[in-house]
Amino acid sequence: MTTDEPDQPSGEGGSRRHPGMVRVKVRVRRSRRRRHRLLVLGLVLVVVVMGVVLALLTRPLVSAKHEAEAAQSDLTAAKDALDHDRIDEARSYVRQARTHVDQAQSHAGGLGGDVWSVIPVAGGAVDDERHLIDALDQGTSVAELGVQIYPTVSGGSAQLVHGQRIDLAMLQDVVNRTSAIGPHLEQAISDLDQVDGSTPVVGSRLRDAKATALAYLTPLQQTYRTNEPLIRSLPGLVGADGPRTYLLAMLNPVEQRYSGGGALSFTTMRFDKGVATFGKSVNVDDILAHGDQQRWTPVRGNTFHRRPPLRVTSSTFSPWWSVSGEELLRGYQKAFPGTHFDGMIGVDLQGLANLFRITGPVDLPSFGQISADNLVSTLAGSYGNFDSIAQRHRLNAELVPAFRQQFFEGGKMSDKVKSLAESAKGRHFVTYFRDPRVERRFADLGLSGDLSPTDYDYIGVFTQNLNGSKTDYWQHRNVESTVHLKADGSADVHLHITVGNQAPPYTLPVPDPEFGYTTRYLSTRIGVFMPHRATLGAVRINGHRFAALLHLPRVANVHNRRYVEGQMLLDAGQTQTMDVSYRAETAADVLGPTRMTYSLDIDPQDLVVPETVDVHVIWPPGFQPSGPLPSGWKATATGATYTGTVANRGSWQIPLTKG
Repeated sequence: MTTDEPDQPSGEGGSRRHPGMVRVKVRVRRSRRRRHRLLVLGLVLVVVVMGVVLALLTRPLVSAKHEAEAAQSDLTAAKDALDHDRIDEARSYVRQARTHVDQAQSHAGGLGGDVWSVIPVAGGAVDDERHLIDALDQGTSVAELGVQIYPTVSGGSAQLVHGQRIDLAMLQDVVNRTSAIGPHLEQAISDLDQVDGSTPVVGSRLRDAKATALAYLTPLQQTYRTNEPLIRSLPGLVGADGPRTYLLAMLNPVEQRYSGGGALSFTTMRFDKGVATFGKSVNVDDILAHGDQQRWTPVRGNTFHRRPPLRVTSSTFSPWWSVSGEELLRGYQKAFPGTHFDGMIGVDLQGLANLFRITGPVDLPSFGQISADNLVSTLAGSYGNFDSIAQRHRLNAELVPAFRQQFFEGGKMSDKVKSLAESAKGRHFVTYFRDPRVERRFADLGLSGDLSPTDYDYIGVFTQNLNGSKTDYWQHRNVESTVHLKADGSADVHLHITVGNQAPPYTLPVPDPEFGYTTRYLSTRIGVFMPHRATLGAVRINGHRFAALLHLPRVANVHNRRYVEGQMLLDAGQTQTMDVSYRAETAADVLGPTRMTYSLDIDPQDLVVPETVDVHVIWPPGFQPSGPLPSGWKATATGATYTGTVANRGSWQIPLTKG
């Protein structure tokens, strides 16, 4: 008999599995492996597809970069075209730049950029790229305004000035377009400030692009902030809101004042609705015909005008033109009453020569052809070549029409204005306005003729002609400054000043009168203007102790400086010296126990032969420059030295650290 029993397991203690169950389990495992492979393949496929999609989405960003680079190239080409007066070409480049920038913004702001911007790490680079392109967009807007302004004021086709008439409508358009530049510059800087540049791999490139853009835009923004208020003032200055009258003074460097060349030739310049008219030329004889001296109220606090009776030609003794300009206007109005002046403009022979380099030569009845190369030597160095003072004064009178002709005629107005602004750096061109707001705007541009306001080390040595001679034409002057800088920022300073009269020998058959046109003697007063908060030490003339008085002007709204004076009389070929010692309390800006910055400003006087200087600075023990020395400076074993010509104002800062 058979009995149905369950299968017994085989093996030790085991039981035998049912064959059907084994087959089911095998199928389950195979199914799981298949699903796993399918899952892996699916994930790989997704990654591949996403990679392809992201690669496709990257293409617009790459295109945006190329478009931005093309726009930058176009803007550079546009600037070069403007520099060479190729206006149509510049406009074409700016239009191309606008097209490239718009394309760059479209690519960077599209779907690809949006997707990449939310991806970790990469998103920061996308945001940075967008900010750079936005800044480029604002820069292109500035260029678009620039190519609209430039043809109006610059180049051979400029239409702003016609003879002695300024087109007020065009001028106002220039003002409006210039004012519109500001917001674009502000936004461009703001966009660049948002560039982080921290993304791996591309971060350094983005930071470099930001630094390059800021290096260009930051000084441009600073220049704009300085110039825009003055440009806004121009319509009013040329009579848009009513007549404006200015005194034009021609300054002659052969007879020096502390302020520069003596004011010896004049005319009035009146603007009404943009039209300029000039009065007759006035010289020294014309002024003296109204009295040898005039009496007017001095500028309050002006130590250079101690007694009210004064010659008009002696009104500019103060080295601050904001003071001398007002004194000159008051004195001139006393000699020629009835005219109200809104300001004064002064230009010397060197400034006029610089103007001639742009306009070309001019024919003067008494001189013949005058060019930039022979103007100073012919007009300033020829006082012994004329038979009478009256003949010489007729020649002086020809300077004013020459300036008028060269400035207003022949176009190139922008170049002429730039020339005068460049001349102002050497105090060859100065302005003064009685409206304080306008005066500040011109002062911000360095056109006021005032001394440097620096609070730190300073050199200002000027001479004043005392014998009515023209011998300053041959004056040669050297200033040697030795500075012992202290750890507290103070300094012991010694100035050694050498004045030489290199005039040719006196050859007339009568004795040298020691004054006037024909003398070869130079009688001069030397003024040494010191740093703020300086304490005077010893003063010597030609090695002998001299009891010098310390003076301090107290004119409102002027950075007054203490000064001492000495006096010399030099025959042709002679040299004399003056030594001044003082302690400057703040020659350097102390930033901590181991850091300071030494600063030095030097103001020029408009001598025919510019002053030379030798500066020797000894650092405090343990201190050394923290970086390269400024151009022109050389390291020594104990400090640094500078030797050069003071044709323009010099300004240097040298950071120091203690090791």
